[in-house]
Amino acid sequence: MASVSLRHIKKVYENKVEAVHDFCLEIRDKEFVVFVGPSGCGKSTTLRMVAGLEDISGGELYIGDRLVNDVEPKDRDIAMVFQNYALYPHISVYENMAFSLRLRKMPNAEVHRRVCEAAEILGITEYLGRKPKQLSGGQRQRVAIGRAIVREPQVFLMDEPLSNLDAKLRNQMRAEIILLRQKLDTTFIYVTHDQTEAMTLGDRIVIMRDGFIEQVGTPMEVFEMPTNIFVAEFIGAPKMNILKTRLVKENGRYYVTPFGTRIPVDGERAQALEKKGVGTKDILLGVRPEHIVLSAPGEHAIPCTLEVNEMMGSELHLHVKTADETRLIVRVPTINLEGDDRTNMNFGKPLNLTFESKVMHFFDPDSQKNLLV
Repeated sequence: MASVSLRHIKKVYENKVEAVHDFCLEIRDKEFVVFVGPSGCGKSTTLRMVAGLEDISGGELYIGDRLVNDVEPKDRDIAMVFQNYALYPHISVYENMAFSLRLRKMPNAEVHRRVCEAAEILGITEYLGRKPKQLSGGQRQRVAIGRAIVREPQVFLMDEPLSNLDAKLRNQMRAEIILLRQKLDTTFIYVTHDQTEAMTLGDRIVIMRDGFIEQVGTPMEVFEMPTNIFVAEFIGAPKMNILKTRLVKENGRYYVTPFGTRIPVDGERAQALEKKGVGTKDILLGVRPEHIVLSAPGEHAIPCTLEVNEMMGSELHLHVKTADETRLIVRVPTINLEGDDRTNMNFGKPLNLTFESKVMHFFDPDSQKNLLV
């Protein structure tokens, strides 16, 4: 197994378009790292440079202690799983999985052992004699993963391997990849545009935008302390609410004043603001939908009107509008609702909302950076 070191990696195409800018990352041996971001952010390009499928325009790439910038893909000791499975349709599942081993002139007994072990791990032993067209999408993806496993590489690369599957199968395969990682205990680099996959799979997440790294951290770190508004809105579903408001420091106390209310900021958030030397100023206030609660009218409550109610089973997603036309999303567990609130969440219903200071995020309106990072 091996670590992967990307040192000031960049990718510039012939038309002078720079797809990846000064990418620096140290991936530890046996770590599961996820590259995540919107389409066109450079995540797949970066993965393909690690695989050797794209030339590196600048910087150094190490797998273990070996510089591999100019090493052929077949000699990098990596295995890659693609989005579209890339199986040979005319040969069996067994031969698809054995193909790369036969190219290496590996003895038949060893080929058989590796294929059967991988098939057992993935639960596809009964399909070894079938052709890919006889399999479902999830079964084909298992075959593609099995083809990578048999090579016993130092590093596994996965490029959006679940994006072609339906929602139910995607959830199932996500759990299976977690179990697979525990069994193989090797280094994984995984690319996805799905923040749920990133949060559930990764030891660390690399959030990218326009070829740049926006933040690197554990799932909890990027969720609880996003470095900027882009990360704050990208991680979490539904996305974080962002409100224009004013942070007031008065007599040693902090308050935020959205929509004419006056909500105190205390505890760790207030201490952090004090430590950073933040005073009274206009800010962008971030609050996640699940951290907003329904409340009674009062000094700390934000009055609003319900526009859309999305029933999700265990929770409601309430789309509300404030007096100044600001729209917010609120996640309310149905178990917390009683009486009329369970059945009478209809268009035009007046509501009052509030939230605690421990769930607030403070961003600079100009740089959009988190004031506490």
